[in-house]
Amino acid sequence: MEAISIQIVPAQPGFFTVIDFGDSKEVAIGEPIIAWRIETHSVAKSDNVFSTCIPITVDGDAVSNCIGVQNPDNTVTVFEDSTYRSLIELQAHRYPHEAAA
Repeated sequence: MEAISIQIVPAQPGFFTVIDFGDSKEVAIGEPIIAWRIETHSVAKSDNVFSTCIPITVDGDAVSNCIGVQNPDNTVTVFEDSTYRSLIELQAHRYPHEAAA
């Protein structure tokens, strides 16, 4: 599906990527987000459109195991999932047995 609009907007300070290290069953803060790429796509056989917001770091697109962002208030938003009060809460939700150890 081809984007009908792509915009790059600067990120406010305080946003960071959140990385899932599945092999070690750990989530961690990654790089600072410097901008957002907003892509708008048309929906096939419809008049509807949808947009996605993709974090950009100094190295370009976030790494493939980026699962969300830490917000300036330290809450964590996981893409297509939920928002957590902290990275610790996300760790406990995602890997409950490792968090209890």
